[in-house]
Amino acid sequence: MMTNEETDPANLQTILDNIRAIAHNYKLKYRLEFLYENDSGARIRLASVRPENEPNYQRTLVAGRSFTEHMKAILEEEILVELLKDHSQWTARYNQTVKAANSNVDGHAISQAVEEINKALVDTKFLDKNTQ
Repeated sequence: MMTNEETDPANLQTILDNIRAIAHNYKLKYRLEFLYENDSGARIRLASVRPENEPNYQRTLVAGRSFTEHMKAILEEEILVELLKDHSQWTARYNQTVKAANSNVDGHAISQAVEEINKALVDTKFLDKNTQ
């Protein structure tokens, strides 16, 4: 007999926690942008910011100018992640909002993070298995 934990998909908070941990592991900025009604999904931005741009990044967020050209100039790379619950599983769509101008950007941390997010959506214990 299967338990509820084995048959139910992870709740949204577990998925968000996993994505935040993945972002942290790759030194990416995690910004929760929007939660959908009934915990059916969320929108998150993951960004790569050079250390020297960190103060400008924080000031721009605090000033409420996160969608301006000024912000794009600060970011190395950024993707918008849209999580949606599709029946009994979580899916993610990705939209790259700021492309890396330099092909040598820190080992493409965002693309590596996306691979891990996809694995974590299927196996919510993925991070536990891969961080020990």
